[in-house]
Amino acid sequence: MRALAIVLVFVAAEALGQAREERAAADIENRAVADIVDCMVTGLPEDWRQATMEINLEKPGDETGSVRYVFSREEGATPTESFQPCDVKKPAMMLIELRKHQPAARQGWIGAQVTILRDGRFGIRYGFPKPKP
Repeated sequence: MRALAIVLVFVAAEALGQAREERAAADIENRAVADIVDCMVTGLPEDWRQATMEINLEKPGDETGSVRYVFSREEGATPTESFQPCDVKKPAMMLIELRKHQPAARQGWIGAQVTILRDGRFGIRYGFPKPKP
């Protein structure tokens, strides 16, 4: 019985450690995305409604890829007009650098999309390679 209690303590400690790591990674991601958003907003016109940064990498772990910045002027419209953020490379590099702080299962992304809305909401989505059969 005592051995079981010791095992449970170790399991609980491990779970707590993982939760702390995940929370720390989420905090780092939130700060990075906020910095990315700040840089994106500086290049948008007065009448923008939605803006997106899209990053595409050829394979997981790539340090470079393509990036595209687009926005829309109408509510709910797909962003298609190009814009230039405060620095064309900085937001993309920040997101690529962010991988080091993500849990291993999330580090293999090959696409990322940061979307910001005029009302201050923003989000990020990652794309992963399709599993091989």
